[in-house]
Order: sequence, then structure tokens, then C-alpha cells
Amino acid sequence: MKFAFKLIAASLALAAAGQASATIADQTTAGNVGGAEMFLAVWDSAAQKSYVRDLGIHFNDFLPAANLGVTSGLASKLDKSTDGAIISTQSAPTAGTLAFGAAPAVAAGSVLASGYTLNFAADPLLASFLGTGGSLSTSLQWMVGSYDGTSNGVVNGQRLLTTSNGAVAISNTSLGTVSAGSSGYITSNNGIATMGAGNAANGSATAVKADGGAYFDAAGLPMATWGGKTSFNTLATVGTSQKFWYLGVSSSNGPDQAIVNQFTGASWNLDTAGNLTYTVAAVPEADTWAMFAAGLLAVGAIARRRLQS
Repeated sequence: MKFAFKLIAASLALAAAGQASATIADQTTAGNVGGAEMFLAVWDSAAQKSYVRDLGIHFNDFLPAANLGVTSGLASKLDKSTDGAIISTQSAPTAGTLAFGAAPAVAAGSVLASGYTLNFAADPLLASFLGTGGSLSTSLQWMVGSYDGTSNGVVNGQRLLTTSNGAVAISNTSLGTVSAGSSGYITSNNGIATMGAGNAANGSATAVKADGGAYFDAAGLPMATWGGKTSFNTLATVGTSQKFWYLGVSSSNGPDQAIVNQFTGASWNLDTAGNLTYTVAAVPEADTWAMFAAGLLAVGAIARRRLQS
């Protein structure tokens, strides 16, 4: 099944302001359900400027629909309160289309389906702050991700979703520090006045190097490696697709390798117009494969007859 969601400007007022009023919620944010929110970050290393956008979708939206309890697969699809208690009474989100500024409702598990596409329309602020003539340069770098965690040493107690085209591997100890290494970046951007308060809307913010923690490559806390906590890089240049990964703590033994799962066929891409797309490559149905095989056999038979004649 294929769904498409277009996030567009909700009003002329929002377009004029350039940024909607919102914060990127984490698992401890009051009223937040579904795990930490996903975000897009774009970085201009030459001009030393960066941009971040609250995507309004949640960590748990990218876990299989069946993961309403602890499984041996990716992770438990569970909401967590500030004290780590499990809130298991929340219903799964349903499919729908909402305008920019409201949280898109995503059908649980559908984001892993063959042929699925999720589209985020361009934010005018991104092009105006980092673009030239309304277009983004292919020298700009970007990433998408989300992290949450409530319990160190507990399987999947620390979790990470991230883009990367590199060799993704990390120890339980290092994964357990990603939250601490990255929280300052999110908190600093949430504190920018134009981001506003609350998590009902989904907005964006900009920063320059002088802004410190809100800047993508702040001293000692580069978000290209999740605050300097990962050995793999999260970035790709505009126009280049990236693979998508789930990481979770695998055991209470710090040196052990964390759970690392690549989302099969899934990729993110930010184009020069500023449109962000998440896509799962379509897998041909069984009857399609059968027709393809029959076609090959027919071509082979024709070739043999020609050789015989």
C-alpha cells in the first residue's frame, strides 16, 4: 500500500513568519505520545550556518505495527514517561493528511511497507536561509534522526533512528551517551523564540556558529556524529539518498555491540527544492515475478528457435 503525506504552509501568516511555533519533543515532553519526534537538520559548513525542522512524526511510527509490546525484533513500540514507566494504553496512530503545523497521523507499521512514500513539502525558511535563488546547493549536507532513552543497560532502553551511508556499528556504552551528546542541540533550538512552545505544531529554526549549542557543528558536539558519540557519519549532500537505521541497546554489558538494523529498502532524500522524501522501494508481487520469469522463458525459446533455424 502506498500513502503520501504533503506538509504545506497552513496560512499566509506562517509563511510570512518563516517558522511555525513548535518544539521537537522527546520522550519526557508532557503530552507527547509515540516516542521522541523526528527532525531534519541541514548544515552549510562553508557559511557556518544550520537549520533544523521538527518533522512531527515520532520514533515509534517507524516500528512495526505488531511491536505494541516487547519483541525480539527491532524494539518495543511503547511510550515512556519521565520516570521510565511504560504507558501502554495509547492507541496506534491512524493514516491521514494534515497541513504544515499539525502532526501527521501515520498508520503504525505502514512506513515499513513496500512502495510506501512520505513527503514533506519544502519549508520556505530553509531556502531563504541556506539557499540561493530559492534552490539548495548540492554542497549542503543533511541528516534525519531521532533518539530517546529512559534506562541505561536495559535492552532497547536507549534507542536511535538515524540516516547514514556508512558502516553503522556502535557499542552499548557509546549508544547510551548519544542522548547526552545530542540533547543540548535539540534543547538549544527549542529555546529559540521563533520555535515557540509546546509540541502541537511543527516548525523550524536556524542558527549560526555564534549561537553555540543550537549550531549543527557546535564545538565538541558535532551532530554529524550525534554529538561526537558515534564513529559513523549521519550526513549526505543535498540530492543524495541516505539509508535508514535503527539502533538499540542489546544488553547490560557496555562493550557489547548494540542492536543495529537497517530498514530494508528504505531511504531518505532531500532535493534541491527543499522537499524531503522517505521511500521504501517497491517489491514486486509474486504474480509480477511470475510474469517476469515467463517473459524470460519466452525470450529464451525465441532465441533457441532462431539458433536452430
